[in-house]
Amino acid sequence: MTLEELKILLKNNNFKDNEIEEIITTIKHIFLSYEFQKRLSKKYSHHGNIPLGIHILEVMMKTYRLSKKCNKKLALKIAMMHDLYTNPWQNKKIKKSSFFHKHGFVHPIEACINASFWYKNDFQDLDHAKIIIDGIIHHMAHFPVAVTKSFTTNELELINYDKISKISPEIREIIIDSLNRKKIGRLSFCKSKFKEGRIVRLADHLISFKQITNFWDLLALINGKNRNIK
Repeated sequence: MTLEELKILLKNNNFKDNEIEEIITTIKHIFLSYEFQKRLSKKYSHHGNIPLGIHILEVMMKTYRLSKKCNKKLALKIAMMHDLYTNPWQNKKIKKSSFFHKHGFVHPIEACINASFWYKNDFQDLDHAKIIIDGIIHHMAHFPVAVTKSFTTNELELINYDKISKISPEIREIIIDSLNRKKIGRLSFCKSKFKEGRIVRLADHLISFKQITNFWDLLALINGKNRNIK
């Protein structure tokens, strides 16, 4: 998808010219990156046959609509980064040693590591980094998704473990602190403590519930198997 096609998508969703300019200015560097463009293909089917990149763009648009009294730019960045996990997950027969290491539990951590590695400039301001990271980590609040053991020992079997040593110690510490908030055993169930993250959580829930249209899409969230996908 090109930048012009994104503008058409925004226009077709009734965004005004000034809103389109604000959105494009904020997310262009993420949208045009190789990693994001790769996730616009059907290879990265997210809910059913919907490409992950399309899901993210829909969450981003919903986030913009919901963002009122908050830092809209940070909210948009969280939305664009929240599901940037490493590998496609439906029907990939990825074996993990623990149920709590499956996609649903670890993908926010993978997305956080990837985003802070790929888009370092967005994490230079540590106050902003705390908001973005906490929003990504807890975007699935109310679902048991964040395994709270430290990822520094590779106990989570993260697919992108190699990137951990390549992000700054300050960012690693912020991620660990966010994972350990209000944990129950090995999991954290809490919402983001920042309004921007809570808005993205709501946007993601609204879009996901719209996209999950049948039993197999729903079951795939648990076991990774979707019979609607060849």
